[in-house]
Amino acid sequence: MTMFRPAALRRLPALLLALLALLMLCTPARAEYWTVASEDHFPPYNYSFNGNRTGIDTEIVNALLKELNVTPVHRPLSWTEVVQSMDENTADIGFQFIASPTRFAQYNMIGPFRTGTTVFMVRKDSNITFDRLEDLTSYRIGVVDGFSYAADFDAATYLEKVASSSNVVNFRRLILGRVDVIVGDLHVLNYMAKQDGRLKDVRVLPKPVGLIPRYIALPKARKEKAERLQAAFVKLRDNGTIARILDGWLAE
Repeated sequence: MTMFRPAALRRLPALLLALLALLMLCTPARAEYWTVASEDHFPPYNYSFNGNRTGIDTEIVNALLKELNVTPVHRPLSWTEVVQSMDENTADIGFQFIASPTRFAQYNMIGPFRTGTTVFMVRKDSNITFDRLEDLTSYRIGVVDGFSYAADFDAATYLEKVASSSNVVNFRRLILGRVDVIVGDLHVLNYMAKQDGRLKDVRVLPKPVGLIPRYIALPKARKEKAERLQAAFVKLRDNGTIARILDGWLAE
């Protein structure tokens, strides 16, 4: 009969601890997934291509989540549904929001991660000019339902604003003459015009409506995730990652 010697017995706890540590190293970390809500078609910032979500802002969000070792689960929605997902706490992240006291009271706001230029676009043969918002009182202005543009424009109830479901519909209404002016992000409107082969048929009014900082939102209930995402944002902003993503897209 074989007997364990006292020295061997004393070594057993250390051997068991070493084995447990080895098992922990070999076990993969539990994957973490965050649900990401964004407007389904808002190129060049967020859109689908070959079955994947892509775009400037999508790439920035993906880079932030990669920094946290988080896998994004993208949910393309209408803009109204993106806002609703934040209000009802059914998604971890929603983008891209503009700053306002209401938004900061409602959500955890991360950013600004970029600044967009909001402009007016008209048909090429239009004689419309813009220096003050009052210059546009005689015209029908196409907007997207639920969008915020710039504080003074949003508050200008004296303007005739014709709401549509998307930028695509808005742009086509302009081409068909159903509205006289449309308002939106410079790169989005130019993208729509290029996609439709209509860039030669429209022009952007020289004076911008505003320079609008853009933010990522998280529901108030997700404070811990917001703090982690804010730390990742600061790191990638300061090390130039976000600037490189922006330059890589907008230089094309």
